[in-house]
Amino acid sequence: MIVKKVIKDSIFGNVVEYEHEANHIYGINGNPFIDFTSTTRFDFGAMDDEICLALSKTTELKYPEVSGVTPPVLRSRELDAKFENQAKFEYSGDREILKGMSAQEIRKYLFFKQQSIMPWFMILDLKPNFFRTKTQDLYPWNSVMDMMPYTKTCIEQLPFNTIGRAVIYGSWPEARVPCHRDTQPTTNFDHHINFNPGGYRQVYIYDSIDDRKVYLPKEYSLYAYNTSDYHGVEPSPRFSYTLRVDGVYNDEAMELIRQASVK
Repeated sequence: MIVKKVIKDSIFGNVVEYEHEANHIYGINGNPFIDFTSTTRFDFGAMDDEICLALSKTTELKYPEVSGVTPPVLRSRELDAKFENQAKFEYSGDREILKGMSAQEIRKYLFFKQQSIMPWFMILDLKPNFFRTKTQDLYPWNSVMDMMPYTKTCIEQLPFNTIGRAVIYGSWPEARVPCHRDTQPTTNFDHHINFNPGGYRQVYIYDSIDDRKVYLPKEYSLYAYNTSDYHGVEPSPRFSYTLRVDGVYNDEAMELIRQASVK
């Protein structure tokens, strides 16, 4: 995606308008996905049990957002709605009603008014952080982790020198995660690991020049990809979620990436 224009809005703050930019998959050293499964062994059934119980009890679920644009060839009638940044950029409704509202309240309002896409049903911060500092260990674990001791133990075993952020993204049944990028395309990749304790999700990376989706191999229980590549998740017939951990990879993780790059 390319930044077309940035405006400073009295209600929304800095709002960016993007346009689609076609690219092949950059990947992580040329690989659409990196497999970290060999670095540790988790009981995903036990993890899923405590996560689902915690999701049922917590009052800290938030509404998520995603910025950018969807590749034109993937747009459909269901995806004609705009990402939040575009809905804010084009907003022409009553601005007075938005004054004094929190970012979460504005996000929900734009969604309920059918102006923006909600990419996931919910988000739960396990180890909160800001997107721009997600690799840095700046904030303590959320108290919700008291209900997920095994999950916390597993996260701390991942091949990171530093853990900056951990978060759960959840999707309604039959709801897709629309194809998007986290940032402008680059060969510089985020240090992160994803996993799906509740079962396989059809995560894909999208080549917008060849119009080709590359799907996550089912045997990759712990994985990463270049989040600046176009990516999304196909609909599932039931609630599904991903746990994402950001930080700084340790030597073991970097060696796996080096080995993968020469395959």
